[in-house]
Amino acid sequence: MTRKRKWVLTIAIAIAGLAALGSGSYASYSAQTTNPNNKFSTGALVLTNTKQGGSACLSTAGGATDTNVNNSCDQLLNLTVKKPGDSATANLTVQNSGSLAATIFKIFSSACADSNAAAETYHGTGSLCSKVQLYIQQWSNSGFSTVSACLYGGATVTNTCDFSDTTKTLTTFSSTYTSSANGLSIGSGLTAGTSNYFTIGMMLPSPADNTMRGRAASVDLSWLIQQ
Repeated sequence: MTRKRKWVLTIAIAIAGLAALGSGSYASYSAQTTNPNNKFSTGALVLTNTKQGGSACLSTAGGATDTNVNNSCDQLLNLTVKKPGDSATANLTVQNSGSLAATIFKIFSSACADSNAAAETYHGTGSLCSKVQLYIQQWSNSGFSTVSACLYGGATVTNTCDFSDTTKTLTTFSSTYTSSANGLSIGSGLTAGTSNYFTIGMMLPSPADNTMRGRAASVDLSWLIQQ
């Protein structure tokens, strides 16, 4: 190999080495950002039903909200050995204990059932369901002292329930507001963490004939909230 060719080859090798060295020593520009830990979580609707003097009853029945229906809350009224003209009331607090606001709030009853009074020996054949009156009074405070609205029943004083309307019976209510689809609406809903207060009243009006003796009427009252 001639001296000239040796010099050319040496220079070429040197240039290649420098190029390789440069590629390992210098990086291209870069930039990076990250949006971490993205989530989608849901809230819950939970209804708490508390009879005054009783225990709080949750719609979840103490379990998961997959089954969010509890049919075993406190009995509001258990009236026995009554006569025409007798009446009674019970106070109830209903709370949205979940984290979501409910835009629908209703009360309904699927049916009223007539039967013979279990403790009586002698029985008539009349329908107490069609005779016993019902009212549902709403209050605006936990002391059940500031009137909000008479949701069902008679009201001779504005927004204050009474037994002045004898057509407002257990049968009338349970045949009008039969399910969650057509239940009696209560206001515009129930926001998360808030409570509403109610008095449930029942009375057997006078007069009542012998067909009502030794009879019983039984009705469920169901409360519903929906988003």
